[in-house]
Amino acid sequence: MNNHRYSSFFNNPIGIFMLMSWMTLMPWFSTFTLTYLALQYEELIRSFTSLHWMYFFALSVFSMGLAITPTTFISLVCGYFLGYYAVIPVVVSYQLASLVGYVLAQKMDNQTIDWVEKKFPKAAPIFANVESRQWLTTFLARVSPALPFGLMNVVLSVSGVRFGPFFLGGLLGMLPRTLFFIWLGAQAPILVEAVQTNDYFGLFIVLSVAGIFGLFYILRPKP
Repeated sequence: MNNHRYSSFFNNPIGIFMLMSWMTLMPWFSTFTLTYLALQYEELIRSFTSLHWMYFFALSVFSMGLAITPTTFISLVCGYFLGYYAVIPVVVSYQLASLVGYVLAQKMDNQTIDWVEKKFPKAAPIFANVESRQWLTTFLARVSPALPFGLMNVVLSVSGVRFGPFFLGGLLGMLPRTLFFIWLGAQAPILVEAVQTNDYFGLFIVLSVAGIFGLFYILRPKP
Protein backbone atom coordinates (compact mmCIF):
# COMPACT_ATOMS: atom_id res chain seq x y z
CA MET A 1 0.00 0.00 0.00
CA ASN A 2 1.26 3.49 -0.81
CA ASN A 3 1.18 5.39 2.48
CA HIS A 4 2.50 8.39 0.63
CA ARG A 5 -0.80 9.07 -1.15
CA TYR A 6 -2.00 11.62 1.42
CA SER A 7 1.15 13.65 1.42
CA SER A 8 2.78 13.94 -1.98
CA PHE A 9 1.81 17.59 -2.27
CA PHE A 10 3.42 18.44 1.06
CA ASN A 11 6.61 16.51 0.38
CA ASN A 12 8.02 19.20 -1.88
CA PRO A 13 9.27 22.72 -1.21
CA ILE A 14 6.23 24.47 -2.71
CA GLY A 15 3.72 22.41 -0.74
CA ILE A 16 5.58 22.82 2.54
CA PHE A 17 6.00 26.56 1.94
CA MET A 18 2.27 26.97 1.25
CA LEU A 19 1.33 24.99 4.36
CA MET A 20 3.68 26.94 6.60
CA SER A 21 2.56 30.24 5.08
CA TRP A 22 -1.10 29.44 5.72
CA MET A 23 -0.49 28.45 9.33
CA THR A 24 1.63 31.52 10.00
CA LEU A 25 -0.27 34.26 8.15
CA MET A 26 -3.91 33.14 8.28
CA PRO A 27 -4.29 33.67 12.06
CA TRP A 28 -3.13 37.28 11.70
CA PHE A 29 -5.56 37.95 8.87
CA SER A 30 -8.46 36.37 10.76
CA THR A 31 -7.64 38.39 13.89
CA PHE A 32 -8.09 41.69 12.05
CA THR A 33 -11.27 40.48 10.33
CA LEU A 34 -12.90 38.99 13.41
CA THR A 35 -11.97 41.98 15.57
CA TYR A 36 -13.80 44.24 13.13
CA LEU A 37 -16.85 41.98 13.15
CA ALA A 38 -16.84 41.67 16.94
CA LEU A 39 -16.73 45.45 17.28
CA GLN A 40 -19.62 45.84 14.84
CA TYR A 41 -21.77 43.25 16.59
CA GLU A 42 -20.66 43.61 20.20
CA GLU A 43 -24.18 44.10 21.55
CA LEU A 44 -25.39 41.03 19.69
CA ILE A 45 -22.54 38.93 21.08
CA ARG A 46 -23.35 40.11 24.60
CA SER A 47 -26.85 38.71 24.14
CA PHE A 48 -25.53 35.22 23.37
CA THR A 49 -27.12 32.43 25.35
CA SER A 50 -25.26 29.40 26.68
CA LEU A 51 -26.27 27.51 23.55
CA HIS A 52 -24.79 30.22 21.33
CA TRP A 53 -21.53 30.04 23.21
CA MET A 54 -21.50 26.25 22.87
CA TYR A 55 -21.75 26.69 19.11
CA PHE A 56 -18.97 29.29 19.24
CA PHE A 57 -16.59 27.02 21.13
CA ALA A 58 -17.40 24.05 18.90
CA LEU A 59 -16.57 26.19 15.87
CA SER A 60 -13.41 27.51 17.52
CA VAL A 61 -12.13 23.95 17.95
CA PHE A 62 -11.91 23.61 14.19
CA SER A 63 -10.87 27.21 13.49
CA MET A 64 -7.94 26.91 15.89
CA GLY A 65 -7.13 23.36 14.80
CA LEU A 66 -7.01 24.42 11.15
CA ALA A 67 -4.90 27.50 11.97
CA ILE A 68 -7.65 29.96 11.04
CA THR A 69 -7.93 31.74 14.40
CA PRO A 70 -5.10 32.12 16.93
CA THR A 71 -5.59 30.84 20.47
CA THR A 72 -4.49 34.19 21.91
CA PHE A 73 -7.31 36.00 20.12
CA ILE A 74 -9.90 33.45 21.29
CA SER A 75 -8.67 33.81 24.87
CA LEU A 76 -8.81 37.62 24.76
CA VAL A 77 -12.27 37.80 23.22
CA CYS A 78 -13.74 35.16 25.51
CA GLY A 79 -12.19 36.83 28.53
CA TYR A 80 -13.74 40.13 27.44
CA PHE A 81 -17.26 38.75 26.95
CA LEU A 82 -17.33 35.95 29.53
CA GLY A 83 -14.76 36.95 32.12
CA TYR A 84 -13.30 34.11 34.14
CA TYR A 85 -16.13 31.79 33.14
CA ALA A 86 -14.22 31.46 29.86
CA VAL A 87 -11.32 29.53 31.40
CA ILE A 88 -12.67 25.99 31.23
CA PRO A 89 -14.34 26.19 27.79
CA VAL A 90 -11.29 27.92 26.26
CA VAL A 91 -8.89 25.33 27.69
CA VAL A 92 -11.10 22.45 26.54
CA SER A 93 -11.47 24.05 23.10
CA TYR A 94 -7.79 24.53 22.42
CA GLN A 95 -6.98 21.05 23.68
CA LEU A 96 -9.53 19.60 21.26
CA ALA A 97 -8.18 21.92 18.56
CA SER A 98 -4.69 20.59 19.15
CA LEU A 99 -6.02 17.06 18.62
CA VAL A 100 -7.66 18.14 15.35
CA GLY A 101 -4.31 19.45 14.09
CA TYR A 102 -2.41 16.44 15.41
CA VAL A 103 -4.71 13.88 13.79
CA LEU A 104 -4.90 15.74 10.48
CA ALA A 105 -1.11 16.02 10.35
CA GLN A 106 -0.80 12.30 11.03
CA LYS A 107 -3.17 11.48 8.17
CA MET A 108 -1.81 14.12 5.83
CA ASP A 109 1.77 13.05 6.02
CA ASN A 110 3.69 10.17 7.52
CA GLN A 111 6.90 10.64 5.55
CA THR A 112 7.70 14.33 5.95
CA ILE A 113 10.58 13.65 8.33
CA ASP A 114 12.15 11.17 5.89
CA TRP A 115 11.83 13.73 3.10
CA VAL A 116 13.34 16.54 5.20
CA GLU A 117 16.22 14.38 6.39
CA LYS A 118 17.05 13.39 2.82
CA LYS A 119 17.03 17.01 1.69
CA PHE A 120 18.71 18.36 4.83
CA PRO A 121 20.83 15.64 6.46
CA LYS A 122 21.94 17.95 9.27
CA ALA A 123 18.33 18.05 10.52
CA ALA A 124 18.42 14.38 11.57
CA PRO A 125 19.99 15.02 15.02
CA ILE A 126 17.34 17.67 15.72
CA PHE A 127 14.51 15.20 15.11
CA ALA A 128 16.33 12.65 17.24
CA ASN A 129 16.42 15.16 20.10
CA VAL A 130 12.69 15.84 19.66
CA GLU A 131 11.99 12.12 19.97
CA SER A 132 14.07 11.77 23.12
CA ARG A 133 12.69 14.91 24.82
CA GLN A 134 9.07 14.94 23.79
CA TRP A 135 7.56 16.35 26.99
CA LEU A 136 9.95 19.26 27.28
CA THR A 137 9.86 20.00 23.55
CA THR A 138 6.07 20.16 23.53
CA PHE A 139 5.95 22.29 26.67
CA LEU A 140 8.43 24.85 25.31
CA ALA A 141 6.75 24.93 21.89
CA ARG A 142 3.44 25.79 23.58
CA VAL A 143 4.83 28.30 26.07
CA SER A 144 6.08 30.63 23.34
CA PRO A 145 3.29 32.79 21.83
CA ALA A 146 5.61 33.53 18.90
CA LEU A 147 5.31 29.94 17.68
CA PRO A 148 1.93 29.61 15.89
CA PHE A 149 -0.42 27.09 17.50
CA GLY A 150 -1.50 25.46 14.23
CA LEU A 151 2.03 25.27 12.91
CA MET A 152 3.26 23.58 16.08
CA ASN A 153 0.45 21.01 15.83
CA VAL A 154 1.84 19.90 12.50
CA VAL A 155 5.53 20.15 13.43
CA LEU A 156 5.13 18.19 16.68
CA SER A 157 2.91 15.58 15.04
CA VAL A 158 5.16 14.81 12.07
CA SER A 159 8.23 14.93 14.34
CA GLY A 160 6.96 11.78 16.03
CA VAL A 161 5.81 13.24 19.35
CA ARG A 162 3.55 10.69 21.05
CA PHE A 163 -0.03 11.48 22.01
CA GLY A 164 0.60 11.69 25.77
CA PRO A 165 3.41 14.28 25.67
CA PHE A 166 1.61 16.19 22.91
CA PHE A 167 -1.66 16.43 24.82
CA LEU A 168 -0.51 16.92 28.42
CA GLY A 169 2.73 18.76 27.67
CA GLY A 170 0.77 21.08 25.41
CA LEU A 171 -1.81 21.68 28.13
CA LEU A 172 0.83 22.67 30.67
CA GLY A 173 2.61 24.90 28.18
CA MET A 174 -0.53 26.69 26.97
CA LEU A 175 -2.16 27.19 30.37
CA PRO A 176 -0.09 30.13 31.73
CA ARG A 177 -0.49 32.37 28.69
CA THR A 178 -4.14 31.36 28.23
CA LEU A 179 -5.00 32.37 31.78
CA PHE A 180 -3.15 35.64 31.33
CA PHE A 181 -4.93 36.57 28.10
CA ILE A 182 -8.33 35.68 29.53
CA TRP A 183 -7.54 37.89 32.52
CA LEU A 184 -6.38 40.66 30.19
CA GLY A 185 -9.60 40.46 28.18
CA ALA A 186 -11.68 40.48 31.34
CA GLN A 187 -9.95 43.66 32.55
CA ALA A 188 -10.35 45.62 29.30
CA PRO A 189 -13.14 48.24 29.34
CA ILE A 190 -13.63 48.00 25.55
CA LEU A 191 -12.94 45.20 23.11
CA VAL A 192 -10.54 47.15 20.91
CA GLU A 193 -8.38 47.85 23.94
CA ALA A 194 -8.30 44.16 24.80
CA VAL A 195 -7.04 43.29 21.32
CA GLN A 196 -4.67 46.23 20.79
CA THR A 197 -3.32 46.75 24.30
CA ASN A 198 0.43 46.72 24.80
CA ASP A 199 0.10 45.54 28.39
CA TYR A 200 0.97 41.99 27.41
CA PHE A 201 3.95 42.92 25.26
CA GLY A 202 6.49 42.32 28.02
CA LEU A 203 5.07 38.89 28.85
CA PHE A 204 4.86 38.06 25.14
CA ILE A 205 8.58 38.80 24.75
CA VAL A 206 9.57 36.88 27.89
CA LEU A 207 7.57 33.75 27.02
CA SER A 208 8.62 33.86 23.37
CA VAL A 209 12.32 34.20 24.15
CA ALA A 210 12.16 31.56 26.89
CA GLY A 211 10.34 29.07 24.67
CA ILE A 212 12.44 29.59 21.55
CA PHE A 213 15.76 29.69 23.42
CA GLY A 214 14.77 26.59 25.39
CA LEU A 215 13.93 24.71 22.19
CA PHE A 216 17.20 25.79 20.59
CA TYR A 217 19.16 24.64 23.64
CA ILE A 218 17.61 21.18 23.97
CA LEU A 219 17.24 20.40 20.26
CA ARG A 220 20.55 21.69 18.93
CA PRO A 221 22.82 18.94 17.59
CA LYS A 222 25.47 17.98 20.10
CA PRO A 223 29.07 18.65 19.00
